[in-house]
Amino acid sequence: MSLGTGALSPRAASAPRFAMRRDEAAASVAVSPSKFDEWVKDGRMPKGRKIDGVVLWDVGQVREAWEALRDNPADERNPFDEVVA
Repeated sequence: MSLGTGALSPRAASAPRFAMRRDEAAASVAVSPSKFDEWVKDGRMPKGRKIDGVVLWDVGQVREAWEALRDNPADERNPFDEVVA
């Protein structure tokens, strides 16, 4: 599977992904791992599952959480709309 420096073989790279590590999950929603941790802590992203010492996030659950976050109209509200007359 590995080509020596952590690179995946072409076959492994083209296989469907069902799980991601923390840094991959964060990158999938275009945020830093620390911001992703905040979102997990406050419930905006799902918690990972620890399997044999490795914490993995389900790709489908992260996608669903992102769609819910993206589609939440409350996040689009400008707090200054009520201040400016």
